[in-house]
Amino acid sequence: MHSGGSTARRRPRPTRTFVSLTGPAGNLGDALIRRGTLDWALGTSDELVAYVGGAPDVWLQQLGVPTDAIVLREKSSIARWLWMLATAPRRPVLVFEAGEVPLDRGNGLRELVFLAETLLVRLKRGIVVRPPRAVRAATQPSLWLHSTAAKASQFALWRDGTSRATTGGSRLAPDIGFAAGQRPGLLWDERDELIVSLRGKRPVPDKEWAEALKAFAAAHELRVRTVVQVREDEERARELATMLDGVFDEWGDRDAVAQEALVRERYDHARLVISDRLHVLILAALSGAVPVEVVADPTRKIADSFATIGLTGLSADAASLSPDEITAFLTKQLTRADEVRAAVAAAEARLDETEADIRSAIEAARA
Repeated sequence: MHSGGSTARRRPRPTRTFVSLTGPAGNLGDALIRRGTLDWALGTSDELVAYVGGAPDVWLQQLGVPTDAIVLREKSSIARWLWMLATAPRRPVLVFEAGEVPLDRGNGLRELVFLAETLLVRLKRGIVVRPPRAVRAATQPSLWLHSTAAKASQFALWRDGTSRATTGGSRLAPDIGFAAGQRPGLLWDERDELIVSLRGKRPVPDKEWAEALKAFAAAHELRVRTVVQVREDEERARELATMLDGVFDEWGDRDAVAQEALVRERYDHARLVISDRLHVLILAALSGAVPVEVVADPTRKIADSFATIGLTGLSADAASLSPDEITAFLTKQLTRADEVRAAVAAAEARLDETEADIRSAIEAARA
């Protein structure tokens, strides 16, 4: 017999997943894609570490962050995040945020830190996941650092072809918001609303645009409603309701969870939703409404993102169209409901396959 008695095996240290989930609680679109990011991280390790920045408690509720997660807040906790990453057991998982990444001047240090985190996880033989993202205002050295970190990640996805080309990436994927699941909504013949939700920081649309929308709504017996998906757009929604002789749904004192439920219910009743915000249109499409961007001088963001799922021709520059042409454009979009539903279903299936690939890669790394 051994004098020390039987030896017990050491229990393996718990595996650990790190996920970044920052964002303002007043932006339902940000909550949508952060929730999708969290879904990809859940269940991949024994421990979940979530960095949420300065987000309030309602943000955790919106996203469904588990109560047993280690939640790190404010910039003061970044040092702890980095320490936990450095001391994590081998084969950790690091999941970055989905969404748009600014790479203008002043972001170089941030991108350098993200590159260091990526290389650290790879040295530990872990898995790095960058859900579908887009880049804007790309400058050096931020772009080089971001592109290098993406290439060092096992999963680096781009939600539009322009961002993929800018970074030298290879994998195109639908915006993660499309993974939220389709809603049945009302039957098409029962839908009786045209919903409008525009950015508050853009110029107010002109009278010709408003007259075109009113003529379209009247011709198709649709009630005009303005909704607020980003709190800072509330005053613009009020103005638009007045311009369009429509109904205004204020956000008011409602918390973000209740506001999201209300807005999504509104989309369930809409035939068309007009917006210059990408995730307004994604949520609208998930509810079976046809998403449309018809504003003056639109960016390529919405057109490029929907092109990734095979939907083109949803955007038009109102500044170059007469009121009759705007009305004709909107009327044409009404014929696309089945096309939109099919494209959204295919996008969700692609994202499900990607998530399955990620989980398989994590299991293989730890086998």
